[in-house]
Amino acid sequence: MFGEKDRELFERNYRTWIESVASSVAESMKHLERSEIQAILGRYKRYQNDPPSMYTAITGDRRAQVDEMVGRDRLQNILLLSMDAVSFTPSIFAQHPGVLDYAFAMNRRFFFKIYWFPIIAINRTYIERASEHELHFALEHELTQNKMYTEHIDAHGHKYLKVDEKRTISEQAIPPAIERSGITDEERVKEQGLMNEIVASSPLVPKTFAETSLFEYLETHWDSIKDLGVKGGTESEKEFEAMLSQEHGWIEFSHEIYGLYLSKLKQELDLTYREYGYV
Repeated sequence: MFGEKDRELFERNYRTWIESVASSVAESMKHLERSEIQAILGRYKRYQNDPPSMYTAITGDRRAQVDEMVGRDRLQNILLLSMDAVSFTPSIFAQHPGVLDYAFAMNRRFFFKIYWFPIIAINRTYIERASEHELHFALEHELTQNKMYTEHIDAHGHKYLKVDEKRTISEQAIPPAIERSGITDEERVKEQGLMNEIVASSPLVPKTFAETSLFEYLETHWDSIKDLGVKGGTESEKEFEAMLSQEHGWIEFSHEIYGLYLSKLKQELDLTYREYGYV
């Protein structure tokens, strides 16, 4: 983990970066009608007041469809969620700090209380609008990455991955996902268009806050999800559990960053309203 000075520097730089991102996001929303902007801001505010509301369990017919796509055994004991927003991070594929990567699907393995929880979350609009091949591809990509991350942890323990390591895993997971899903080149182009549309019309949230909200979802829904948890089985996992049990500052920092991001976003949009005569 960070030393005190390194952490202070990281947090200071992150605050500067998140304000810059908020300005860019506000600029990208200028083409929307005021009613659309207000609806998106309402969702942002809901996440701030109730972070777990960003997620909903995938159940019923939709869960059955997904199980059939990839095989029920491969999703056994995985918490499968839909995500109302799109998360962003500094790009692992571009060097410029202003370029963002948008996540329409996330796979995580969180330690909470006494168990580890494997989780896959997929953007709700993507689930509703993607073709069967596109959705299958997204699931296969996450499952393949999850397998590769697990293998990395088994070999190297719970150390943080470097940017180039994350990029390599993401890229290497694409060919098997294409093969298993049967997605065509044409469908992948259409999928990119769909993702661009979703980015343009959805709340965009920092990945740190998306993960915090996911962590708080586990707490809120503990009674319904606790049976999916598994005990850590390796020394690396036990060491990581001990470290996490002492480290809660990231949750508070994540909430602070989201508040700063939302405040800056609304400030920039207020300027937009005045510029276009909305107020």
